[in-house]
Formats: sequence, structure tokens, C-alpha cells
Amino acid sequence: MDAIYDLDSFYRTSLGQYCLAWEQNEFDKLVSDCFGYNALQLGASSIDFLRNNRIALKIAGDREMRNLTHVPDEASARVRLQPETLPFESESIDLVLLPHTLELAEDPHSVLRETARVLIPGGRVILTGFNLASLWGLRVGMQKFGLPQFLPARNFMTVPQIRDWLQLLSFNVDRGAFGRYGWYKTNKCVRHSAWIEKAGDRWWPQCGSLFALSAVKTVNRGVFVGKVLKKNYFFAGAKAGVKSNKQAVKE
Repeated sequence: MDAIYDLDSFYRTSLGQYCLAWEQNEFDKLVSDCFGYNALQLGASSIDFLRNNRIALKIAGDREMRNLTHVPDEASARVRLQPETLPFESESIDLVLLPHTLELAEDPHSVLRETARVLIPGGRVILTGFNLASLWGLRVGMQKFGLPQFLPARNFMTVPQIRDWLQLLSFNVDRGAFGRYGWYKTNKCVRHSAWIEKAGDRWWPQCGSLFALSAVKTVNRGVFVGKVLKKNYFFAGAKAGVKSNKQAVKE
């Protein structure tokens, strides 16, 4: 099997549909309470992961724009761009979605830096990816012994690694989820093995094959260090320690 670098082609496979159902459900939950004026989805332009969000302007950006699987809203926009160099002003976006964008990017660090640049203070980034601490991650590790690539990614990163990158860029990770514990290649297997999803969520959640992280951009504010000096201000020519003529007469 040829290496799959195209996320859109992967989503058309049985395994991709298995992933997409979980990711769409997680995005629907995480974006439902996000508000603002502008929302941006970077990558997977054929899927509307912003469908459950009420932000007025929704932008879908990708290297190669693909046909949407739904009828787009009148307020939506589609832009062909490079995720490493976003054509948006600094602090102009309220919400950014990264569906496997870091794994497919040529420079994932630049994608995160650009995301931090365009997000407003208090803005949110939501991303998904493949978890290396899973059965799928073990299968990825076996590729160096000659097994063919089966997941659409150039760089595989661990969840702690991504959390560290986000923290360095002043993001606070406040939500997250793991999912998909089976290994299915047909829809029939998915229907008959739903029990393993419930068992995985309860007994080994961190071994899910997929993960979703949500983080808020924080702004460091200045803090006074040392003793705060109080200074008295005198007006109309009065000075400290010097009595005015009216004060002297009253005494």
C-alpha cells in the first residue's frame, strides 16, 4: 500500500470513517461554547468541523481546497493558504481548529507560532491527532522495519510533547479527550464491537488511538515587585511641610 499523506483520502477509507465519527463528535462538543467574531479551520477542508459553532464568520483554509460534503453557510469563506504563514492580522481570530494539521505540516512549530499570533488574548485552539501511546502508535513504530504507512502523517508527536509546545507559547490546556481503542477495517466490525469503546473510556482512556486537546491563549500581565510608594500631590502651589496663609490664619 502506498504511503497516505492526504487526510481527505484517508477519511474515505473504513478506518478513516471510524476516526472521523469520533473527531466530528469531539469537535461538536468543544466548539459549541466558543464565541467571538472569526473562526478558522486549518486543514481537512472537505469536512466542516465548525458546524456546531455559532461564530458569524467561519473560514476554511487549506493548501488545496476540496469540495465540501455539505452546503456552506452564506457567512463562510474558503481560503487557499500555507498553515506556516497565515495571511491574517495578529490577534484577529477567536477560534482556530487544527484537525491533524500539525502531523501533516512541513514545520509544525511554525503552525503553532502562527496560530498563537493570529489568536486574540483569550482565544482558543482545538487540535486532534494520532496518539503514539496506543496500538496504532505501536503499529507506526513498526514502520521502520518495513511495514507500509497506514496513517496520514509526516510527523508523529506525543501528547506531552504537544502540551509542552502549547505551554511555551502561553497556552493553557484546559480540556482533552482520548478515543478509538479498536482496530477496524470494515463497518461491520465497528457495529459488532462497540463494547471495546466503552471499556477503553473507562479502563484505559490514555491508550486511545486519537486525542483531542483544547487550549486557551493567555496573556502575561505586569506585576509590581517591591514596596508600593504612596506619594502625596499638592495643588495650587502648596508644598509638603509648608502651610498656606489660610491655614496659618485658622490656627
